[in-house]
Amino acid sequence: MVPFMGSDGLTLAKDYCFVAGVNDLAAQLCATNAAFGLAKIHHIQRELGLENRACFIGAPDATVTRNPRRWRYGFGYGGLLALNPEIAVLDAKPNGCGMLVGALTAPPDVNLVRRKAEEARRDPPILEGVQLGYDLHESNHFVDVCTLESTFTDDAALPQEIFIIHSSGHEHRAQSPLGPGLYLDESAELQAMATRYKTPWGELSLLLGENAGAYYRFCSDVQAFNHRRRELFAERLFGTFDVVRNATHQGFRAPGLFYLGAYFFEDRDTGLFPLTLGPDQPVYLIRPHRNFNEAALQQLGWTERARRLDLGQRLHQANILPHGGGYALEGALKGVSSEDGDRHRYHIIRSDGSESSFVEVRDMPFAYRDDVVLRRLVELELGQPVARYRIRFIVK
Repeated sequence: MVPFMGSDGLTLAKDYCFVAGVNDLAAQLCATNAAFGLAKIHHIQRELGLENRACFIGAPDATVTRNPRRWRYGFGYGGLLALNPEIAVLDAKPNGCGMLVGALTAPPDVNLVRRKAEEARRDPPILEGVQLGYDLHESNHFVDVCTLESTFTDDAALPQEIFIIHSSGHEHRAQSPLGPGLYLDESAELQAMATRYKTPWGELSLLLGENAGAYYRFCSDVQAFNHRRRELFAERLFGTFDVVRNATHQGFRAPGLFYLGAYFFEDRDTGLFPLTLGPDQPVYLIRPHRNFNEAALQQLGWTERARRLDLGQRLHQANILPHGGGYALEGALKGVSSEDGDRHRYHIIRSDGSESSFVEVRDMPFAYRDDVVLRRLVELELGQPVARYRIRFIVK
């Protein structure tokens, strides 16, 4: 294996990765790939004379991203990327993805909902003058219809019937009336605004100063649009419903606080968030706890490192929740070698002792984790399960 350049910078970047995952191969790959992205960001921050405080905080479902660009440029999935608000990193590709949980007064008819979904696919609605595209069937997006199975509290207000819509939309990935576009590889305007930096670990595209501020405002507008978008599709499929939670899990809580596949919340939020595992697994509603607390830092072995890097406050205010089980991959990480630029080869030892390697994570077979993520969340006091639901049917 060819050694990496700039090993000191990569070692430092690894120090700034805090992953509270389940320590399987996907979590190991998340931390390793995130370190490459952080090493690049740290290098660029030094060039710009900015304080070196960028870090990645992984939730219990920390895993790989199967988006080729995010993976190649050094990002994990299921966590918080915190960096200087004066810069915006474009290769992470925020898209305002999230989930809507709605409460229903009665179990909906499966055939009726599927017929309405097909009608919405053929004739999607218009929102604020924008023609929407139907994306509720793409990739790991879905519509689940669920029935209450059991509760963990005496909260009588818990809904008996719920649905969950997981979606993001394509309407603003390229230039749109709201702004220059979310995705660097789909927006010529964004490419013209971006500055491309070369580092020992590959390249990264950034916006700086006013351009970064404008991009954050645009992303915030898209997130708000996507909230309304999910509710509009829900009305088409289900009619009247009550919103339990409509939450972004791939977007910005504030400039420089990018939650990539994880929910975020404010300190006093005691509402409910969905935790969706695989299609054959239960769905949970979770009440968040402010995190990470001191007990969790000690349990994870982070106390000394957080103090040394002066990141204790950032960890205590991460307020992060897993949005799902995350991808699960088979085997254990043996090592990483450099091919060229942003291309890294990951070497894997499988459970039978055989070895393999890959560059593109999409080449790896995957499954979804089970409630090991829920157990990790409870163990670290990040939140508590309030109710468990059984999936009655899936609209796909």
